[in-house]
Amino acid sequence: GQVHAFVIHRSIQSSSRTQSLHAWKFQGHDVYTESFKPSPLSTISNPFASLLNNPQNSKRDQKPILVLIHGFGCSTTYWRKTKTALLDAGYEVHALDLLGQGQSSKPGRSNGIEYSIRLWAQQVDTYIQEIIDDGSNSNNNAPIVLCGNSLGSLVALTAVTGDFDDSSSSTATNNNNYQGICMFNCGVGFNSRGIANEEQWAPWQRFLINAVYNVLELLIFRNTLLLTYVLNNVVTKDLLRDTLQSLYKCTPSNVDDELVDSFYYPAKEEGSVEALSQIYTNDPGATPMELHRRYQDMFSTTASSNSKAFPVHLVWGDDDAVTPLEGGVGQFYCNLAQDPTKRISFETLSPSGHIPFDDNPDASNQSLLTWLGTL
Repeated sequence: GQVHAFVIHRSIQSSSRTQSLHAWKFQGHDVYTESFKPSPLSTISNPFASLLNNPQNSKRDQKPILVLIHGFGCSTTYWRKTKTALLDAGYEVHALDLLGQGQSSKPGRSNGIEYSIRLWAQQVDTYIQEIIDDGSNSNNNAPIVLCGNSLGSLVALTAVTGDFDDSSSSTATNNNNYQGICMFNCGVGFNSRGIANEEQWAPWQRFLINAVYNVLELLIFRNTLLLTYVLNNVVTKDLLRDTLQSLYKCTPSNVDDELVDSFYYPAKEEGSVEALSQIYTNDPGATPMELHRRYQDMFSTTASSNSKAFPVHLVWGDDDAVTPLEGGVGQFYCNLAQDPTKRISFETLSPSGHIPFDDNPDASNQSLLTWLGTL
């Protein structure tokens, strides 16, 4: 059976923060979410703001609310050090497990669910509208900053552009008050097939990549019996610990029991096999490069436009074997960061791997907080 740790509206209060855990529903399915509010004193950036009548001053003084979006197979758990740093700096923080991942429920096609980047972007956008910006509290119209890791970075990019919504020609920035994105490494697509869509490949190389992936898809990713056996019998805590430690280049000792369990137990839940199969076999979706071209006006400042380019900050581990800095996406953003018409900043952390915010948290948190101070 499923083992969900859903707690509805339980608040944990201390002198420094308030934590709330919610079982929120998206398209009728349970989604595990967390929200953290700092103490009132830590949120005051200007003690004289209330004395100023200019509403622009009040708006500028309001700190953005952070929403954390995990990567493939992950959960809210590995944001633990990021959440603490943001709270200590006076930011309100929300984190959620994407549908089919972590402690969220894992529906499948029989429940009308087709997993994709666009589905998860819609989940994030809907959460912000229904929970953060619901019009019933002081958060109404508060600025929002999305933080993503790997695949979660692409979910964030899709959410702020509104690319998940076929029914509207406008971007999501008109619906939610998105103020920026911080990407901790960025994936190329929903699955590894997205690598074939990177622009550095010749046609024959693209054909070869797709051919290899077609074989893997046929033999493994669509073979539910094999996937069931692998998840039930091959995926052990020791295997996960070794795999995660290989991704942590700065502090492998941060791979503790809490982190390993956050990967292990969701993989054993009912529905995890189909969720995994869909993730590996469904359309990889738009690459970051395609999204930037599609919404180039949003990410550029031009002489004819009065609006500034949308800010994006990247924090990239220098020793990442999953989304290498030398890969198509890494180089794409390195180049964009040199473009004066963009508001894109790029910082490489060394040493660090695929999960810099839990592997090298001090440097990662400093980079994030410094960038937030520029918004």
